[in-house]
Amino acid sequence: MPAPYLLTTESWLPVRDLDTNSPRDVGIQEALVRAHRLVLPVLRSEDVPVLRLLAAVYDAAAAPRDTAEWDAAWTAETLDTDAVTAYLDRWADRFDLFHPTHPVLQSAALTEYARGPEALHPGSLGGDSAAWFNPALNDSLPPYPADEAARLLLHLLTYDVAGIKRAAPGDPATKANKVYGSKLAPVAAATHFHLSGRTLKDTLLLNLPPTPRAPGDTPVWERDTPPAPMRDRTPAGRLDLLTWPSRRIRLHATDAGTVDAVAHHDGDRMTDTWRQTSRLDPMTAWSTHKGADQPTPFQFLDLHDWTQPWRAALLLDSTREHSAVIQHVTAAAQRGTLDPGLTLHGVLSTTVHTNRHQSTVSDIPVAPMHLGTAAQLADPAAHEHPATMARYAAAIGRNLRQHAVKITGRPSAQVAPRMILTDLDTAWNQAVDLHSHAPEQARAMWREAVHEAAERCIEAFPLRPLEAAQLRTVYRTNPDPQPRTAKPRALRPAGRRTAGAGQRGPTTTVHEVFGGRYTLSQLSKHPDCVVSYPTLRKRVEEGWDVAEAATTPGSRGSRGGAQQ
Repeated sequence: MPAPYLLTTESWLPVRDLDTNSPRDVGIQEALVRAHRLVLPVLRSEDVPVLRLLAAVYDAAAAPRDTAEWDAAWTAETLDTDAVTAYLDRWADRFDLFHPTHPVLQSAALTEYARGPEALHPGSLGGDSAAWFNPALNDSLPPYPADEAARLLLHLLTYDVAGIKRAAPGDPATKANKVYGSKLAPVAAATHFHLSGRTLKDTLLLNLPPTPRAPGDTPVWERDTPPAPMRDRTPAGRLDLLTWPSRRIRLHATDAGTVDAVAHHDGDRMTDTWRQTSRLDPMTAWSTHKGADQPTPFQFLDLHDWTQPWRAALLLDSTREHSAVIQHVTAAAQRGTLDPGLTLHGVLSTTVHTNRHQSTVSDIPVAPMHLGTAAQLADPAAHEHPATMARYAAAIGRNLRQHAVKITGRPSAQVAPRMILTDLDTAWNQAVDLHSHAPEQARAMWREAVHEAAERCIEAFPLRPLEAAQLRTVYRTNPDPQPRTAKPRALRPAGRRTAGAGQRGPTTTVHEVFGGRYTLSQLSKHPDCVVSYPTLRKRVEEGWDVAEAATTPGSRGSRGGAQQ
């Protein structure tokens, strides 16, 4: 029988201690009690679940419930350490990694351990080819120490892939010892977004807008251990969603306190994942399209799945892209609670799947992005300017691709991957820093950097001299850098075939897009179109811009996959 391993007091969370200026591991209690002297760097995919767990514990224990409480917490030297300590003392046994009846973040109903330690290895999410990139998976892995097993448990609960799972004993949905249609966890199905503060205390408060606990809303450790069978249900509130048991997992511990086997099955399935997550989880980012009945995860990657450093600034203009955290911090800045000189850094993360079934992960990029200062957020006009600069880069990139297709006559699928603006990270950070005191100069500097990136694309692409000269002449035309408060321009149909005598069926609209003229049926087969014909048609009928309807993924990593 292993000894208890309490996540509240054992050292397992990686932080940087400002008193010693060195990295060290701490337990949950020290992390929250000394949050004002610790920093939690979020630089890797495994750091995101750690932040979310600490946010859930603090939210349950002592998070502010209204604006006045939040302002007081922000100006206080520490978090409410008495409330945190009392809460963790009350629920201490529920944070035991190896508890016989309530193992933390696990299901005690599981007693059969069919998989070895490799089930916890992040590389296992890469599918059959994972061993090519993670040689350790070629051999039998040794048992994991308890601290590493705890971190890997969080990672698996957060990012486990969808698809077919081994059925848990007694699951009525079992077919041939399997269950089908498992869903992604809320974070893996969305885009994670948080603001990074100067200390862990600041980070937690910046990312938890004050709100009362909803009736019946509890984190997973305050409830009975989840039953073994999969179930469908709706989250009761923010705490329920932040600790959502998307999988039934139980770690098998040796007498030495290491983990040598794992029970791993499907867990709770959320109905309408995107709608519920966007409603309850402040640490997510979303886009809203005209006529759409729900938001879609905010996109910040280009066609190569590389991060675009300016994309987070679009969240500052809430007419289309939006984040509850940005809205919360903007309000705090406008109240004067935040120091005007406070620099804000956003961190975006998403899960990139390699197929429409979302059964294999290729990458989980984590990207820090500079957003300016609290003073800029407090000024309604100033905080829109970085969003305008971001839209300028997007418009130039779009123009570059579309005009290159028209001029060269080459397929868009050939041109688009070669006409992506890159190497703009430093220029973006410099422009945002400069914008706080010299906005016109900052915008001019950013435009120049964007143009230089466009020139690099033109120079690297095999163009005839006349084609290159023509592209340089037209790609800056009508970049449309205006804020989204203006009504978006929809593409007009280029023509309409009318059903006349001897013809049957409805009229067919032809659209000018991607340098050609296409019906929606033809457009759905275009290489640049990433959704199926039914999705494309539905979006256009709802009023979407045709190009956006064709190029906005319906579900990350899929072509025409169903939305979560």
